[in-house]
Amino acid sequence: MRHPDHDRLREEVRSWYRTPVLGYHVERRRFGSYRRHAEDPDSGLIIVDALTPAEVPEFLADASSYFDNRAVNIWLDNRDLDAKLGPALVAAGASMDSENCHLAHVGPRPEQVRRSDVTVEVVTPDTLLDYVMVKLKGFANSEDAPPAEDVEKELAVRRRELASIGRFLIARVGADAAAILGYYDGSDRLIFNLATRTPFRMRGIARDLLCEVVADSYEQGCRSVIINTDPNDTPIQWYRRLGFTDEVYWRRSYHWALRFR
Repeated sequence: MRHPDHDRLREEVRSWYRTPVLGYHVERRRFGSYRRHAEDPDSGLIIVDALTPAEVPEFLADASSYFDNRAVNIWLDNRDLDAKLGPALVAAGASMDSENCHLAHVGPRPEQVRRSDVTVEVVTPDTLLDYVMVKLKGFANSEDAPPAEDVEKELAVRRRELASIGRFLIARVGADAAAILGYYDGSDRLIFNLATRTPFRMRGIARDLLCEVVADSYEQGCRSVIINTDPNDTPIQWYRRLGFTDEVYWRRSYHWALRFR
C-alpha cells in the first residue's frame, strides 16, 4: 500500500541528503553530491548521481582528493545504478556496506498504549547521555560499557541535532533508561533511532514509543511519518505490521579508503 503523496515523498526524502542541513556542507560536483560536517572531518559522504563503470577510477581519485585522503562513504540510491556500478566499485577496492530504506506510514493509526511501569520523557541536554548509552548498548546487543570514544562521538552528533530539529524520547522502567527513540521534527517526520537495552526487550516498550510518535504525528497534522531501517533486518517485518509499508527511499552504502602502497 502506498502513501497518497508517494511521488512527492520520494523526492522530498531524496533531497534531505543533498541539501545543507544540521551543519553539513554539500557541494554538487560532476559525479554527485559531496557532503561533510565541518566539526567532523571523517564524515565524508558522496551520493552518486551520474557515473559509469569506466569512470570509477577517476571518481575514486576525485573522492580521495576532495576529502583529503580520508575514508569516505558512497551511496547509490537507485537499484539499477547499484546493479551497474556496485561491481565496479568493489573491483576498484571499495567495500560493500549495508542497505537502508525509508518506509512511510500508511493505513490506520496504531493503538497507543501507556504502561503503568514505564514512564516516557523528552530528552534534554541534561539527560542526553542516558539516551546515548541506551542507543549504543541497544544497537550493540550488549550491556558492556561502550568505548568512551564512541560515547563522545555520539554525544557530539546528538547535541547538534537536539539544538536543531532532533527530538529524542527515553522510556524508563523505574529509574532505569530502558529504550529510546529519536526523530527529526517537521511536516515529514523521520524516525531514525529506535533501540531497547537487552534486559528490557520483549515487553513492548519500543513498540509503545513508536506508536506514541506516530499518533502524535497525526495529531500534529504532519504530512507523513517515515522510519529509517535496514531492509534485511528483522525489525522491518514489525514496522510493516504497524503500517510502515511504502518504501519511499532506498540506498546501498560502500566504503572507500585510499590504500597507500
